[in-house]
Parts: sequence; structure tokens; C-alpha cells
Amino acid sequence: MAIGQLELAFRVASGLFVIVAPTVMFLALWRGLEAMRDDELIERAQQRAEAMEQSGSEWSVDATAVTAAVTSGDPVPDEMVACPSCGTANRAGVTYCQQCLHELDD
Repeated sequence: MAIGQLELAFRVASGLFVIVAPTVMFLALWRGLEAMRDDELIERAQQRAEAMEQSGSEWSVDATAVTAAVTSGDPVPDEMVACPSCGTANRAGVTYCQQCLHELDD
């Protein structure tokens, strides 16, 4: 059974693609990693990070507000037990607080 020239050309092209494509993709990945390692790129990223730190765009949390929210919250339901140390609501029947690991009274 003879293989037609078109089918033979397709098989050769497929074989070449399967052999060459992974090599080309690996080389492209290697070049991309080298470009990412470039000093100028790292310096720009570092400057951008420093600018974000200096801008003060991060949220600040007031410790008294957090403490007030924890201690003066809603009343604890019957199936929950409040921790005497931190005020966190825990399930009834547990031995230790889930927040501060303080031993709970039964």
C-alpha cells in the first residue's frame, strides 16, 4: 500500500512540529526568565514597592476599636460560650478558646 505524497508531507510536517515546538517553547521560556532577571526590571519593581510603602495607602487599625468590638459585642447565644479572657464566642462543650486557647469553664 503506497503512501500518497500529500500524506507523507503531512506526516513529515507533524514530526518536525513535534520535535521543534517543545525546543522553541523552552527557549522562549528561558529568554523570558532572563528578561525577568534583568536588573532594570527588578529596580523598577523595587521602586514601585517603595512608593507604595511611602504613600500610606495601607489601612491602619485602631487596637481600641478592635478590643471594643470584641468585648462589647452582641450577647452570646445559649449554645455558645464566651471566653472569659478574650470574649470570643465558642461552641458549647469545647475545652479551649478557639482564639486565645484559654481554658474554658464547663
